[in-house]
Formats: sequence, C-alpha cells, structure tokens
Amino acid sequence: MEKFLVTGGAGFIGSNICKRLVSQDCFVRVVDNLLTGKKSNLAEVIDKIEFIHADMGDSEVAQSAMKDIDVVFHEGALPSVPVSIENPAATHKHCVDATFTLLLAARDAGIKRFVYAASSSAYGDAPTSPKVETMPCPLYTSPSPRD
Repeated sequence: MEKFLVTGGAGFIGSNICKRLVSQDCFVRVVDNLLTGKKSNLAEVIDKIEFIHADMGDSEVAQSAMKDIDVVFHEGALPSVPVSIENPAATHKHCVDATFTLLLAARDAGIKRFVYAASSSAYGDAPTSPKVETMPCPLYTSPSPRD
C-alpha cells in the first residue's frame, strides 16, 4: 500500500485528494495548520487518516511527517492575492519558505514523487474564464492596473 502525505489536506483541493486516496485504500497523513482549511472538509474520512494539526514550514514537523511516506501532495498555502499584498512576509513564509522546507525534508527522506499544485492566483486577474494551463502566467500580478 502506498503511503501519502497531503499538506493543506483540510483545504478544498487537499481534502478532495484525501477522499480519493482513502477511497483507494491508501494510507493518508495530513499536515494542516487550519489557517484557511477546515477540518470539517475531512469529516467523512477523518477516522481513516492521520491528521497532524501543525505548521508544515516547521522543519521538525516536515521531517517527522515524511517518515514512511512514498508520495507527497503539497497543497498547503495562503491562497489569496489580497492577503499576499496586505501581508507579503506572512505569505512568503507560508508559501515559499514552507515549500522549501518540505522539499528539503522530502529529499532527506528519499521521497520519489512530490506533487505541487499552485492556485489560480498565479494567473492574476485573467479577463477570461475558465483559466487554463496554457494561459500566459505574468511575472508580476498587480491588484490594480498601474500607469
């Protein structure tokens, strides 16, 4: 049986990944600090997963969470452009620094697959919908047009 770690597992994407993995009889470990996710998103599988309420950016938590894991789904982040503009330091800590910490822990644990899904915020305020992977991704996303 493959063993999976899902960071941000209480969020929308992460909780759906967890439900799918549990339906396939996989071992699932979740690390989520519940800043934006809700444990209630995992209600139907909470008794079938290992849930760790912690910050994935903590190197000790990351190293411990990787123990005996085969695949990591990294879905944890602060997914809000307005929050990133209002508090860029916190966003950097939770998105960039935490991802780097997880990558190092995964490398040290010998993890062979690390799957990362960015939010649609990477596309900025696109004038069309739905957003698709082939759309250009701006290097800088502004909350408002600049002159």
